[in-house]
Amino acid sequence: MKKLLFIICLLFPIGFFAFAKTDPSIVINKIPAGGVLLDKGWKFHEGDNPVWADRNVDDNSWQKIDPSKDIYYLPQIRTGGTWWFRLKLHVSPVLFGKTLGMVAYQTGVSDVYLNGKLLYHLGNKADGDKTVTSRFYDEQLSLPLDTGAVQELAVRFSCGKNNLLINYLTPNYCFRLVLTNVDKLLGTFMIETTSYLVKDIVLVSLYIILGVISLSLYISYRVQRAYLIFGVYCVISIIQALLRVPTYAVKPVDLYITSACHLLSHLTSLVAIVLLLEGLYKLYGQNKTILFYFLIFYSITTLPVFIFFYPWSNIYAVGIAPLVSADASFINLRAIRSGFSNAWILFVTFLVFFLVFITFMLIAASGNINLGLNIAALSLLVIPLGLSIFLANEFARTGRDLQTRIADVQRLSEKAIQHEQEKQQLLTSQNETLEKKVSERTAALNKSLHDLRSTQDQLIHSEKMASLGQLTAGIAHEIQNPLNFVNNFSEVNQEMIDEMEQEIKSGNIDDALAIAASIKQNEQKISHHGKRADGIVKGMLQHSRSSNGEKQLTNINTLADEFMHLSYHGLRAKDKSFHAEMLTHFDRDLPKINIVQQDIGRVLLNLFNNAFYAVNQKQKSAGADYKPEVVVITSSDNGLITIKIRDNGIGIPASIKDKIMQPFFTTKPTGEGTGLGLSLSYDTVVKGHGGNIAVNTKDGEFTEFIIELPVN
Repeated sequence: MKKLLFIICLLFPIGFFAFAKTDPSIVINKIPAGGVLLDKGWKFHEGDNPVWADRNVDDNSWQKIDPSKDIYYLPQIRTGGTWWFRLKLHVSPVLFGKTLGMVAYQTGVSDVYLNGKLLYHLGNKADGDKTVTSRFYDEQLSLPLDTGAVQELAVRFSCGKNNLLINYLTPNYCFRLVLTNVDKLLGTFMIETTSYLVKDIVLVSLYIILGVISLSLYISYRVQRAYLIFGVYCVISIIQALLRVPTYAVKPVDLYITSACHLLSHLTSLVAIVLLLEGLYKLYGQNKTILFYFLIFYSITTLPVFIFFYPWSNIYAVGIAPLVSADASFINLRAIRSGFSNAWILFVTFLVFFLVFITFMLIAASGNINLGLNIAALSLLVIPLGLSIFLANEFARTGRDLQTRIADVQRLSEKAIQHEQEKQQLLTSQNETLEKKVSERTAALNKSLHDLRSTQDQLIHSEKMASLGQLTAGIAHEIQNPLNFVNNFSEVNQEMIDEMEQEIKSGNIDDALAIAASIKQNEQKISHHGKRADGIVKGMLQHSRSSNGEKQLTNINTLADEFMHLSYHGLRAKDKSFHAEMLTHFDRDLPKINIVQQDIGRVLLNLFNNAFYAVNQKQKSAGADYKPEVVVITSSDNGLITIKIRDNGIGIPASIKDKIMQPFFTTKPTGEGTGLGLSLSYDTVVKGHGGNIAVNTKDGEFTEFIIELPVN
């Protein structure tokens, strides 16, 4: 019987393995180098009965299934539950009693039986609705065959409910077995799994080196922010590579963890892509195109596609690579046209990346997924290699440019030395002539400086004399009133004395006494106005005695009031038609402060003169409704005494506001001002008393000078 079966097997023309036309079971003569995929002849039954693992179970009524497919395309399985799969293997006698190798791919939990004997439990946990779906690739097992021509392979398979399936490059195989020679377990299939890790290690190493180079370049040259962006791109790419490791290096791993790693890996790859393109735009100083923003939009939409449109996810996601290649190629082409010497390196890099990716697409579409993944991994290496070559060339170009510039500097230095020697000779010959001219110019400058100082002293003296004249006019006007009273009452008294003598001679004693009483009242008025004049003179003498520059405790309210009236009467003495309302708002609790009375008095007099001049000028052009006003306000706060002098006159134009404190600057007609009043006032307040003087004004409406003096 065995010989007959052997002869039948030899008649199969399949070479490596064959599928019987009348029997869907798999017939195995020998194992080819690529292995035998067990995807035919499977039957399945829903439920859980341990008897179904036995060799002689009647499974003729069971349904057919191919469990090697993606579990998404097996709707009867992916909804969760427990099933049994069975497969008859027709084995050539040459394989009787031998042990075959077996590589398993699974999305679920399974118990694998051969001829009724439990061989393996694959997965984390299988407990009805609480089943934890596991996912792994390349699980390497052994399959010990007995001497039977028909081997019964039974699998108890469980899958959790509500699984999150992500189709990211590799399918989620339900239960996929590949038979191979046992010596291949540590050979081809082991190499495939290890190669993924090796490629990721190489990729991470490249990104570490590239990241260190980029960040080092940015630290040494912070102007080029593209290096910083490339460094961050490398860090994100390293994270993406590390997120892939659990999907193939950890066995078994929870399906949710695998799906989460796939999603996070895809998300980090999108961030890395955006950073890469952003770095290129920064590197060349280009504006972003509509393609860049479309790529961002397209990348964001891949996430819901991965979650909700499983069949289209990979097809949709592969569109990112052509978009990246196109945008990067346009960026580098524009840079090449702009004369960026090394842009061709990155242009070639992204061209190669696109070609390798297209190759991966074609190979993956042909069904060779492992080779396709290897090509895809190669495409990931292209960009960091290209960037490394680009940065190396940039560094070399910078070095060459530096050498060229050093050589240019040396040549220029030699020329400069030669020119310097020639200049030195020329300077030596002209030195005496220059020294003579400098001496002559210095003498002329000293004379000009002496003349300037003399002129300045004369102007300052003129300003002081003008102030003195204004002050004198005010004093004269103040004294004139009481003197008029004294003179008038004196004349009246003389007349009344003559009348009194006549009445006495006539014997009219009562009338004489009445006249005497009137004379007495007039004498009292004369005395009153005489004392008033005396007070004015004494006050002025008091101010004049402070001319030695010594500071004295002074009542600012009294000082401001006196000089306000003196200024007003001084202007009235020149123009009898001038009238203005003088308003005072004095802080009655104002403390006395140490000041040089004559200096601060001159400042106040100057500001009052300007205020009365401003309202007088406006009165000449304004209508009858205009009422000229000059207001003085005093207050004390935070250790400072503030004096505000405000008028509703012509104001100061904004164009000259910053110039009014400059020496010799004046807006008055020639002969009416020296331009030193405000300058001296500023020096007196700021330098002489440690205070401050400011102006607030609006052209045509008002001017307000603010003086601040420290209390201590």
